[in-house]
Amino acid sequence: MSNNRYRRPQYSVLLFSALFLFGFRPHGAIAQPPQDKNTPLEYIKPTGRKPFQVVRIEGQTVFAAPGAKGESSATGVRITLFRSPQASVATISSKENGRFAFQSVAPGDYTLIVGADGLQPLSIPIQVEADHPQNAAQRPALLLHLRQTEDKRNSFVTPITNPALRAELLQMVKEDQDIRNTWIQHGVDHPDKAIEDRMSEIDAHNLERMKEIVRQYRWPGPDLVGVDGSEAAFLLVQHAQLTFQKEMLPHVRRAYRAGQLQGQDYALLLDRVLVGEGKPQVYGTQAKPIAEWNGQEPTLYPIQDEANVDKRRAEVGLFPLAEYRKMMKEMYFPQKQQKDKP
Repeated sequence: MSNNRYRRPQYSVLLFSALFLFGFRPHGAIAQPPQDKNTPLEYIKPTGRKPFQVVRIEGQTVFAAPGAKGESSATGVRITLFRSPQASVATISSKENGRFAFQSVAPGDYTLIVGADGLQPLSIPIQVEADHPQNAAQRPALLLHLRQTEDKRNSFVTPITNPALRAELLQMVKEDQDIRNTWIQHGVDHPDKAIEDRMSEIDAHNLERMKEIVRQYRWPGPDLVGVDGSEAAFLLVQHAQLTFQKEMLPHVRRAYRAGQLQGQDYALLLDRVLVGEGKPQVYGTQAKPIAEWNGQEPTLYPIQDEANVDKRRAEVGLFPLAEYRKMMKEMYFPQKQQKDKP
């Protein structure tokens, strides 16, 4: 694998397009090895671990650099399923947001091998059970925590204990992002009332459901819904009413300090609450509505101690403010940016 495996992060409209929410953050990406991606990984015997009981082998791969607290999704990680040391069943790679799933695996005992150049390998015993309706929703998905070879911490696996709630949160975010992408594609400088009304309906429904989820589970962390499920919950909070955002801020702060959410998450929500209260933001993540921009130049809400904002942004994993402004222009006025390219 090349030295670019932890390459410069890409930013997706699908992830952070939002009505007057201009917040972006990186997602971990591990490039595919140069060899055939379907070539099985080498078998490693599991040691000292009881088999994970599942009805479907699926989950998410996440990565944290040495010394980093929060984890982000890791795409392109190769995963081989073995029926025996000599018999591999299939090899796949984690997809968008680190998600992976093996299709049509018969009940039985297996070993899951996870690896990529420069990463500590994982060997996981798996027991696949028959897909009976009464137990399917109670069987966990897998959260694969990957670490570099030189990291003092080991790679490990934990269960995602509520895969049904995880799936619900991911579906809620899909609806949230689909309508916002429709809004952007229609043209943010030519608002469509029908689109905005539908967006408001989706946000209102998601807000009520998020209130129910928090009442039942408190903050839905990675152990409950996976890193992608927890990130989905965070994005839904970003689109909620200010009173609910203020209520969620201590939960998000605790999750960030515990390494369960990215620093960018905490920065985005803190700034959003401060701006909502009419106070200067800390990290410069919040821009004014497009109607208040200087043409197509983003206008940010006031920032406290703006001279040192890039230092604070770097501490939570955000890129410099100048680059942020440029990406906002490219995101919200893509046709203009294409015309300006030489």
